[in-house]
Amino acid sequence: MSSLDWTRPGMKEPSEAEALAREGDAAAVGREWPEAEFAAVFREYYARVVGAAARLTGERAQAEEIADDAFWKLYRRPHLRREGNNLGGWLYRTATRMALDALRARKRSRAGGERLAAAAPTASHGAGPLGALVEREQAERVRRALGRLRPVQAQMLALRAGGLSYLEVAAALRMKAASVGTTLARAEAAFARAYGEEERG
Repeated sequence: MSSLDWTRPGMKEPSEAEALAREGDAAAVGREWPEAEFAAVFREYYARVVGAAARLTGERAQAEEIADDAFWKLYRRPHLRREGNNLGGWLYRTATRMALDALRARKRSRAGGERLAAAAPTASHGAGPLGALVEREQAERVRRALGRLRPVQAQMLALRAGGLSYLEVAAALRMKAASVGTTLARAEAAFARAYGEEERG
């Protein structure tokens, strides 16, 4: 692999064995991304990819790992640079799919009732411990409800919550723009049902 340093601050450096394996992966696809081009893609999309993953997993550190993995998958696919490919859409789709997988795996491993970590700061000023607990429980119910939806529904809700327009959601999920409104309404209805079931216990 090249000397490209596109990683987020604080990200651990790969071991020598990992670096060699990555070199082999890049060689297997025949060529690499130009450093400046990949760095520009990373700068443009990294924060939004982390945000989309964090909305699903509820854990910033895990979301950053997922984003790192998504960008590494992209780096190993320089053929996606071809004109007409939607790199942002590919990254969002890949990261949200991995986040949903992580959410479901965590749900299975914590089936005994262990609490899921909350995504964002949990207490507003003056809310106190009780307010923080209520917010964490609500965030946990939201993530469990998302985990019960079809993957495309959960991905769509996460991307819309992240500020993507209907056109951007359509491009990211490879849908017709005209169908986003209807599909989103169905996803919201499915989420409302799942959330209601979570509230009822």
